[in-house]
Amino acid sequence: MSTDLHTLSGAYAIDALSPAEAEEFEKHLDECPACHDEVRELQAAAARMGASEATVPPPSLKSRVLAAADELPQLPPKVTAIEERRSRRWVPRLAGLAAAAVLLAAAAVGISRPWEQDAPPVAGNPVSEVFNAPDAHVATVKTADGHRLTVATSPDSGQMALETQSLGRLRGDKVYQMWAEHNKKVTSIGVIEDLGDGKVMPIPTYGTRVTITVEPEGGSRKPTSPPIMPWMDPQAI
Repeated sequence: MSTDLHTLSGAYAIDALSPAEAEEFEKHLDECPACHDEVRELQAAAARMGASEATVPPPSLKSRVLAAADELPQLPPKVTAIEERRSRRWVPRLAGLAAAAVLLAAAAVGISRPWEQDAPPVAGNPVSEVFNAPDAHVATVKTADGHRLTVATSPDSGQMALETQSLGRLRGDKVYQMWAEHNKKVTSIGVIEDLGDGKVMPIPTYGTRVTITVEPEGGSRKPTSPPIMPWMDPQAI
């Protein structure tokens, strides 16, 4: 490995090294108290930043940030002859810390997220957790009035989620209500309180179908209007 090991403390603190790099850097940590202290401080800072606003960055974010960092020149500071020897060691380390800070800030603080235009629902709510699950299955259903409803299931978590922002807005005295049908018996799953939030529920058992109707405010005990979408089997998504 030709890279100065001192410059890898920031990347190691946020688990951005390859297994081979991490193994070699860990050997270096045993012999370098300065790097050991830097890693400990950076990991503590990363934990605080992550706890302040938990977000799920897209897989492409890391490569974008690293590519942008490669394009920025790392200029050494102007030093006197007495300071020059000491500064030579810290210049590459400071460059590594700066790159690590960029990665931490991009992962923890959502100041600008251009990828969200094509992303699932905003991270940090139960609906997005289902859509972003590694085993998520996603399907789009067209409603009777021409709108689209996006559904996701995550078998590992046992959860089903609906992204309902695209549904048409209703009058104040009407709500969308979900229903489940099993063995010809229809039961209420509940009303959709906020179209912006969507809805999360356990995945219905095999042989159960779900649909949505428009009901009076507060919901109904039985459907009082035709379904706005075909009966759907979540197990088939």
